[in-house]
Amino acid sequence: MTTDLVPELETIAADRRRGAAEVADKLITWGERWVDDPGTQVAEATSQLIDVARSQAALAPVLRVANDFLVELERREGADEAAVREGVSAVAGDWRTRLAAAVESVRLHLCRAIEGVEVIYTYSASSTIRRAIETHHATGNWFQVVMSESRPGSEGSRMAAGLAERGVPVKLGIDAWLWNALEDEGALLLGADALLPGGWVNKIGSRALAARAADQGIDVIVAADTSKRLPSGLAGLPRVYDRDPAEIVFKPPESLDACNIYFEEIPYSMVDRLITERGVTRPEDLRSGDVEVAAALTPYSHA
Repeated sequence: MTTDLVPELETIAADRRRGAAEVADKLITWGERWVDDPGTQVAEATSQLIDVARSQAALAPVLRVANDFLVELERREGADEAAVREGVSAVAGDWRTRLAAAVESVRLHLCRAIEGVEVIYTYSASSTIRRAIETHHATGNWFQVVMSESRPGSEGSRMAAGLAERGVPVKLGIDAWLWNALEDEGALLLGADALLPGGWVNKIGSRALAARAADQGIDVIVAADTSKRLPSGLAGLPRVYDRDPAEIVFKPPESLDACNIYFEEIPYSMVDRLITERGVTRPEDLRSGDVEVAAALTPYSHA
């Protein structure tokens, strides 16, 4: 029996609730499943993958996985469709293996970075940071997590509840409160949806928190594996940082311009330590190397 996997790609393209790593995992799973399911034709998959890349360009690992799938499709143009699906499945498997190792390494390096820290501040929700906090707590370290709800998606509230269920002491407040709460020694841990040549992308409000942390003498630590790195060929694609205004106001009057901007770019100069699977990493070392960009995406890099 075959099924049509196009709706799954449509869901991935439209996903505005999950973080970069989670959406990328969904896309990798799609690539793995497609090999055994010819219900989705190559032409349909190509069109939908282009849409995923364009819609989720702010989430670096999603863009990179989609790009690599498209590159593989272009390499195998004219080949038997079963062979094309097998090629994409192999690319998906490579990504899963790579990310599993990278995530584990980042977790261990981040645990070392927060050794002895009694107050961990964080913002929004990062699966990388959540795993490190859970591991750090499970190994007997005492500390408190201070974070905010992260409106309008409330991903911070969900992460706080998940940590508390594991016994981690958590203090949760509204977003405006967190800025004032950064007044004790500790560390501000932030994730990243993308690592750009000149800075990183995270939930809007991260820049203000990083500046406040610097004023208070609190270390700013950004944790992200290098799948978040966008080399120049992909960093040039337009990224949409705003989301549906209906999340903050339902059916606004015509004269009301509702701005629901989710992400912002923050310079690396505001980071004390950038932690990747390599350990503490200099931002300039992220700029080396590039990736092949699918021909289907290159026209948009200058849009």
